[in-house]
Amino acid sequence: MKKRLITSYTLGLLSAGILLLGTSESEAKSSTGELTKPTAQWTLPAELREVSGIAWLGNNLMACVQDEEGVIFIYDLEKKAIKEKISFAGPGDYEGIVVNGNTAYILRSDGAILEVEDYMNQKKVSVHATVLASTQNTEGLAFDKKNYRLLIACKGYDEALGDTKGIYAFSLDNKTMQEKPVISIPLAQQQLTATEKKKKSKYDVLQPSSLEVHPKTGELYLLDAVNNKLLILDEQGKIGKATSLDKSIFKQAEGLSFGDDGALYIASEGGKKGNGVLVKYDQGLK
Repeated sequence: MKKRLITSYTLGLLSAGILLLGTSESEAKSSTGELTKPTAQWTLPAELREVSGIAWLGNNLMACVQDEEGVIFIYDLEKKAIKEKISFAGPGDYEGIVVNGNTAYILRSDGAILEVEDYMNQKKVSVHATVLASTQNTEGLAFDKKNYRLLIACKGYDEALGDTKGIYAFSLDNKTMQEKPVISIPLAQQQLTATEKKKKSKYDVLQPSSLEVHPKTGELYLLDAVNNKLLILDEQGKIGKATSLDKSIFKQAEGLSFGDDGALYIASEGGKKGNGVLVKYDQGLK
């Protein structure tokens, strides 16, 4: 009788272990993602070696900004050449671009947002201050069409946020930014702990370089050039899917945009001697 009890107990433990293992594998699977093979790749001209932000315009055109010049570069994907250059400001560290109709918004690393009305013609420029400091090093800019606002991600950090990093919102109705983040991303998430490089602080596990809202699903995509990752976040800052990018293609992935059909575009700087690249995927993370 004692033997039977021990056998039953052992089998019960084994069954529980198998059940737990199955749950763990399922959870791991749901938190990973992958990209399909690239369907197109462009080697960008020397002027876009430090490409830092991109915005899909349609008709095979991509608006680009780079780290140093106050210029919007209109790149023709079909002709593989810069079609037009639109000056909007002097030299500066420009990190992201959004185009909504005839208005372009450019993010500067000190947190300022430059609004360029009728950017193809009159180019009336307004500079909007935000609640963000230059130490927060803003790099990501996205258009949230549903809420008619811009979303801004910081590569740097604010110790007041504790063990999180924030995504901030800038209203396009009243041209002001909310003081507190609209999305807080917990840094203790599993997908942010497995990094290859030694980090100087706990905040370095996530250093956003770009973000974008998927035009069909509404999902928020976040690009991290330092940690070489592409993530999908929900409204609570939880990571739904994550994948590592191909280092042989992306030396420093800084730009992210979607076509109207859901095609994903990622732009990468070329480093000290290389060329910037623009890569197309037919869809986002699977």
